[in-house]
Amino acid sequence: MTTIVLGIPSAFSAWGFEVVRRLVKASRPATELRLVDRYDQFDEDPDADVIVCSQFPSRSLREAAQKPRVRLVVFAADSLAAVSFQRRRQPKLVEALRTVGASAALISDCRPQKRALFLDAAGLTSAELATQLIADHIDCPIPADFAETLASLGPIPTEDATGSSLTEAEKGIIALVLDNATAHLRDAGVPLKSIWPHRVFFSGDRPNEEAPLVVDATGGSRVLYYGPYFHLSEGRWRAKLTVGFTKEAAGLPFKISAFGPEPLGEARLRPRQEGIFSAQFSFLVSEPERPVEFHIRTEEGAIEGRVALAQAELSHLGDKPPAD
Repeated sequence: MTTIVLGIPSAFSAWGFEVVRRLVKASRPATELRLVDRYDQFDEDPDADVIVCSQFPSRSLREAAQKPRVRLVVFAADSLAAVSFQRRRQPKLVEALRTVGASAALISDCRPQKRALFLDAAGLTSAELATQLIADHIDCPIPADFAETLASLGPIPTEDATGSSLTEAEKGIIALVLDNATAHLRDAGVPLKSIWPHRVFFSGDRPNEEAPLVVDATGGSRVLYYGPYFHLSEGRWRAKLTVGFTKEAAGLPFKISAFGPEPLGEARLRPRQEGIFSAQFSFLVSEPERPVEFHIRTEEGAIEGRVALAQAELSHLGDKPPAD
């Protein structure tokens, strides 16, 4: 029997993975325990007794997770709590967002909503209850002396779901980027989408620095904004980028491209007057392990004019079309 245990990076999933490991070691010592990362190969053997833990399931593991005979356990996490936890390892907000978003995208591709045991720290009253739910789901009897082992692990981590270490602006960015993705894991009825505000993009004129809302288009043809290297679940996506132009920038041709890392899609925009405009195009994500990058660039030199990137809105349109 194969059991796959997944978790959004968080103190709760780290605790949960350890509970599973010790429970299986104590009651089913012959069971193989494995950790799988996003590029690891996993070959499912229906006759083997294996439990696999992953925060970033690889393609082969995601394919195995969709088989009816495979059991799933998912340690969920509120987006604020997950990012707060990840900031201890990656102090820059955009890097923590990228890590948590990658996990959510890859776990989403396992399509766990109907067949998984979902565990959320906020919905559990005790470590004993969490352990019992896990044991029942994976057919793993709890040894009589396991209470001592469980006590050594401590109580269920009480993560900061309010994000007290975050500014109000950071909380707003996290909600835009991740809330729908983490909610979609449990409920497929929640639209799978993400909004990337200008603050998660980088400045084309000052690489690796946060892009300002407004940039000067004066000068030669070049990339004004790029990034943010976030991950999207596999399938077809529509991108809608909202961009503002001053009257001096009217008539200047712009190209908006998506990469992942190969070219995914593009749109062109030539505003005829000052104002706020949007450019839309669709593209296919076939390798969710790889982040998506946008380029917003001028295609001609400009004497004057300013441009403002408000946001990029990403909406999932469905699974990728079948191969011919």
